[in-house]
Parts: sequence; C-alpha cells; structure tokens
Amino acid sequence: MRACIYTRVSTAGQAEEGFSMQAQYDKLIDFVKLQGWDLIRVYTDPGVSAKDLNRPGVKELIDDLKVGKFEAVIVHKLDRLTRNISDLYDLVELVNKYEVKLISLSENIDTSTPMGRMFVYLLGIFAQMFRENLSEEIKKGLSKRADLGFRNAGAPFGYKMDERGNLIIIPEEAELVRVIFSLHISKKWGFYTIAKYLNKLGFLGRRGGIFHGSSIEKILKNHTYVGKNHWKLKGRPESERMVRDANHEPIIDQDTFNKSQEIIRRRSQKEMSRSFYSYPFSSIIRCGQCGAPYHGIMQPYKGIKYYYYRCFNVIKGRCNQSSISELKFETMFFDYFIVQHQGVNFEEVAATKSDTSEVKRKIERELEKSEQRRKNWQYAFGDGTIPYKDYVALIDEEMRKVEELQLQLSDLPVDESPVKITIKEVIETVAQLKDNWAYLERETRKDLINSLFKSITITKFDYGWVITDVDWV
Repeated sequence: MRACIYTRVSTAGQAEEGFSMQAQYDKLIDFVKLQGWDLIRVYTDPGVSAKDLNRPGVKELIDDLKVGKFEAVIVHKLDRLTRNISDLYDLVELVNKYEVKLISLSENIDTSTPMGRMFVYLLGIFAQMFRENLSEEIKKGLSKRADLGFRNAGAPFGYKMDERGNLIIIPEEAELVRVIFSLHISKKWGFYTIAKYLNKLGFLGRRGGIFHGSSIEKILKNHTYVGKNHWKLKGRPESERMVRDANHEPIIDQDTFNKSQEIIRRRSQKEMSRSFYSYPFSSIIRCGQCGAPYHGIMQPYKGIKYYYYRCFNVIKGRCNQSSISELKFETMFFDYFIVQHQGVNFEEVAATKSDTSEVKRKIERELEKSEQRRKNWQYAFGDGTIPYKDYVALIDEEMRKVEELQLQLSDLPVDESPVKITIKEVIETVAQLKDNWAYLERETRKDLINSLFKSITITKFDYGWVITDVDWV
C-alpha cells in the first residue's frame, strides 16, 4: 500500500513535551515499515497552528490525495491535522470519498472502519467544545481588560504607545485622520477616492507605504478615534464588536464619527440619494458665466434615461447659460485632455516617492526567494532527498535571515523628497479613464472624477461649448 505521513508542531513547548517533528517522524516511519507499506511522501508544517486547514503542507497533501498519489495518511494525533470539527469532518469525508485511510497512531484510529469514523467525530466534538470555551474565556478576559481601561490592540494610525501602554496622540498623523473624516463627510468621497487623493498629495502611512481603500476604511470605522476601546474575536461578525470608554485623548468627536458611520451605512445599503451618485460631473462642472456649480438632471424619453447638467443659478433666475447634455460634455471633456491638451494651465502636482523604494523592492524580492527556497526544501524532505536534521538546519538558518530582512524592511527611513507628476502623466491618466469609461458604474465614475478635479469651468460661445478653466485636485 502507498502511504504518506504528516507532521506538525506549533510551539517550542510541544517539542519539549515529546511532540517534536523528529519524534513524530520516527514513530510514523516505524509504523509504515512495520506494515510493509511504501512511503510515498512526507508532508510537514513546522511552527504552524492547526486552527484550520489553510497550511502549505496540508493543502499539498489534499491536492495529492485527490489525484490518487497514496492510499493511506498516517499522523501521530488527529490534532496534528486540525482542531476544527468542521474541517475534520470535511477531511474525513474527503478521504472516504477517495477511499484513503486516515490513521492516527496514538489514538489507534483508522477511519476506514465504522468505529474509527465514529470516534473521530466524538473527538472532534470535544475538541470544538474546548476551542469554543477557550474563545469565551478569551472574550471575558478582553472585556475585563477593557473595563479596567487597558487596550486589546496596538496603536492605530494617529497614536503611539508610551511605556505604560497608554495611547499618545501623534499630532501630524492625527491631523491627517481629521482630514480623512472631513473628506468623507463633506465631499462624500469613498474609501478608494480618499486614498488616491492622499497618495497624490504625497502623504504616507506609518511605515512609509501608500494608502489603500482598505486602510481608509479601517480608519473611518475605528472607535479608538473617539476615545473608545473596542475589539471582537477574529472571524466573528461585526455585531459582536464590544466598545468601552477609554482614558486616551480622542482625535475626533462622537458626532463626526457618527456622521461618517451613517454615510458608510447608507452607501452599503445603496441609500445615498440618486442626485449624488447618478451624476459623475455634478458640482464639478462650473458655469463660466456666473461661477455657480452645475447640477445633474435626468429626463426619460421612450424608456431611455437622458442625463443633463444645468447651472444652479439658472434655476433661481440669476443666470441664462444653457444646460449641457452629459454625452456632449463627456465628448468635450475627453477631447480637451487628450486631443487639445496643449496649453492646458495645470499646476504640476507634487507627489512623494520614497528614495528607499528600490531598497524595499530588493528586500521584498529576497523574501520571495526565501519563501521559494523553503518550499523547495520541504519538497526535498518529503521526497526523502534530504534527511530531517539537514532540513531543520536549513529552515532554522533561513528563518533567521527572514527575520533580519523583515527587520530591515520595518526600519527603512521615510524619504519625503517630492517628485513631479508631469502633464504627460496627467493626460495618460485621463486617456486610461476614457478607455474604461463605458465599463464603469456611475458611482465609480463620480469617485474617480472627484479624485482628479476640484472644478471644470465651461462657457457657451456662439460657436459652441468650451472648457475655459480646470482646477486639479
């Protein structure tokens, strides 16, 4: 019979208690030899938790199982594979489907027998009960810490921790947090638009990286900024998040935070008014005659929606400049930036580009190479090409190198010397926008336009419409 073995340890403590990789390996190899089976492969996950099946060694084992590389999987204990009952159930179903034995030596279990399968489920139930009870105890502990004023997480952007674990405001970062909330509330910008705006102006995150939509979302949803402690267990729904009063100084007031949360809620439930998101250029277009913003209007005709923009002062009888169809404005807009951009009065926008970016890329490339080396050694160990002692020595040495590289990466200085974005790059951006315009949702179009422009002034002359001024964000 073709067999494979799987080994795993998650902590140094387990190694000391007799669960070391070598101890597991020796027992499993002896069993395979005793049965007279052929050892096809050794799968291993050193230093990894068994909370789920998302581990390189286990995933590879499952892939090989599906293509029939072996007929038996032998482990020292079932918890080497997983401690999660749903994962254990799925794994047992999988080995049964492909007619593969799952054997646990220390528990004397063979899932190819009815008694073996029943015992697996019973063990899994108890393991899951233990984990759920542990989660509840952790939850109680976190709640108690919060009630005492202690934090259950690190310092978010805008704060730092002092030696006693108290949050202290970083003035420069705190001001940027206030700007983010202001843009979200006053301009109704989305996460992506705010991130793009900050990156264009050269603002950097704490470690010198650019902002992403996800990082803006975390800031806007973080109760810490209103002087609260908050937490939830990983993987649990947002409704289980616990919020407690804290002792640190807030960066924004509760009213500002609530307004931002309401916008997030309404956007997620598609409750924002049609007048805001249906018109990508609303409030961006400015009247060349009176300076007022143009607002969007829609006129249906024979089941088709036609979009227009009209000067706000026309409604009040204070201006007589004509309305313009969205289609006509779009044509004029793209023609202006792509065909007739010579002489456009842009101010070049300063953006920060770190001089350390090349060093950062080199370190990241080294980390990628290291990951590949470790993967290759695991394959070689599993195939029996290199002995266990050599494998452990290689992994230990490589992990020391990885730690050094990660330390270098975290210590890279932030260089804020500005680099100019040229008019050519501006035109290329708009050209890309034109190529994808037809495929974008109207909401996305508005976010993108708002991230690029403060205003675009148009004037109606006898010979037609003309863009007479552009104010770039």
